[in-house]
Amino acid sequence: MKVLVIQQKMIGDVLTSTVLFEVLRNHFPKAELHYLVNSHTIPVIENNPVIDKVIPFTNEMESSKSEFKALREQVKKEDYDVVIDAYAKISSAWIAKSSGAKYRISYKKWYTQFAYTHTFSRHNMSLTQAGLAIENRLMLLSPIIKEIEQSCKPKIYLTDTEAKKAKEVLQKHKIDISKELFMISALGSNEFKTYPLPFMAKLLNYVVEQTNGQLLFNYIPSQKPEVEELYNLCSPKTQQHIFLELYGKSLREFMALTHHCDALIGNEGGAINMAKALGVKTFSIFCPWIKKEAWNIFEDRNNHASVHLFDFTDYKPHFSNKKGARSKGKLNYELFKPELIIPKLHKFLTSENLYPETKRFSATVITLNEESKIARCIESLLPIADDIVILDSFSTDATEAICKKYPVRFIQQKFEGHIQQKNSAIDAAKYDRIISLDADEALSKELQSAILRLKDNWIKDGYYAKRFNNYCGQWIYHSDWYPDRKLRVFDRNKARWGGINPHDTIQMQPGSQTGKLNGSILHWVHTSYEEHSLKVHKFSSIAAREYYKLGRKSGIFDILVKPTWTFFKAYILRLGFLDGFNGLIICTFSAYTTFLKYLKLKQIIKNNSNK
Repeated sequence: MKVLVIQQKMIGDVLTSTVLFEVLRNHFPKAELHYLVNSHTIPVIENNPVIDKVIPFTNEMESSKSEFKALREQVKKEDYDVVIDAYAKISSAWIAKSSGAKYRISYKKWYTQFAYTHTFSRHNMSLTQAGLAIENRLMLLSPIIKEIEQSCKPKIYLTDTEAKKAKEVLQKHKIDISKELFMISALGSNEFKTYPLPFMAKLLNYVVEQTNGQLLFNYIPSQKPEVEELYNLCSPKTQQHIFLELYGKSLREFMALTHHCDALIGNEGGAINMAKALGVKTFSIFCPWIKKEAWNIFEDRNNHASVHLFDFTDYKPHFSNKKGARSKGKLNYELFKPELIIPKLHKFLTSENLYPETKRFSATVITLNEESKIARCIESLLPIADDIVILDSFSTDATEAICKKYPVRFIQQKFEGHIQQKNSAIDAAKYDRIISLDADEALSKELQSAILRLKDNWIKDGYYAKRFNNYCGQWIYHSDWYPDRKLRVFDRNKARWGGINPHDTIQMQPGSQTGKLNGSILHWVHTSYEEHSLKVHKFSSIAAREYYKLGRKSGIFDILVKPTWTFFKAYILRLGFLDGFNGLIICTFSAYTTFLKYLKLKQIIKNNSNK
């Protein structure tokens, strides 16, 4: 098989699209994989072992009709089986169409639809820690790969010679590699993506004050005036730690210098993506008009962190690359004071938490044999929770080993019931503000930001969030399953788990106030119909026993009428039919659960009356 991937754009985009090659190589080891990119971005993919050939797209090809025609003819002669256009513009659509490949795959746009055999609408909500930039690209592989792993990360491959030479350059400039060294992304790719220089200077002063570290600036010669302005805004002490004349003369040299740094700090963009691909820690500052969940790739508590104005204040952002949104975003930068950023920057630099304990969050999760789900749950909590409690009921699979790879507190306790376990978990938490999830759930990135805003804006006793359910690979928008609001963020002094097992619910104290959060709890509820069927029988049995303890009765009305009403309400009134075949299955199982619950209760009552 012969595959061409097209990605004509910026460095970050070209680097991010390399994940397609990692997945393709894993699934098709003998495939020939080619990459068409803008010529100035080639340095970030040099030496990449999974890319067989690089086709440069030059300025001449963009400006000359004859040169562009020659490129299309070259692509046609290659006789590709698959062309994946991750750029999705008119020029790349023309190239894809000219290839004649059996599979021509890209994003759905009305003006390029003709060029492709398969098109997909970009997702607007990130479903994993990989972020939308990676998730949307991996989606393009679905016509040729059924199961696509989301864990592949972009990588940059430096040679030993490049790393050695960069080390010699650092030593030549009297930099002590034994001390902390930070690469600073001082300027964004344009004025709309550059954190205000007076604010950046304050952050650099703080970095030096806390670490006594050495600072390198990432810039090109034409940006020297702006960099000197930033240098002059820094304190005299900070200036002594800045090596202004040392910078990467080329992309490869910049990457080699960054390789020796302890972290890269600064404006989100290509430099941040390169640092991540080199395995270097990053702290990125997002501009207000960029949607963070697209590019905060694989963030965790220790290695990669970011800040966005939307994490601190809901300024009703409009995330768009259009000029109006960028200009408004630049004005919003003035709201993004260094004082907002410093607590998270301090934790990144020192591992110390500046937030008072009253503002910190504990997250709680109960587990039993959740090896296939728990990592996703924990990873969604890492960017926001200061304490994560995993209360396990003596799992016999790899749940414990997976949990201990993360900074969590893993506790084991005999299972006493869902309500009892969840209350034990919140009792074990360090802090009063609780985020409670099930192991098959995760926080969307939008919900992460909403919870972060609560740190300084906690005005209610508990908060609801919508739950978005994935059933057998399909996200469900109706069938009584959406918006499915759940109260999962609360003050434990005002709330306890209650209800009837296994359908536990948070019960607030009388007089407590609740609010709503933007974003969703992502819930992977069932992966197969068989799994759903088994759970129906299990949960209906538990519910029947709990009903019996409460003295509930069961008659013909409960066994026949209630299930019928359950189906009618979910399938007709709640528009379950709009979810297609799976909507029918969900509503049928819901009715069946009600039927079994009361039928089993009737049997329990009969058995005990005979005794």
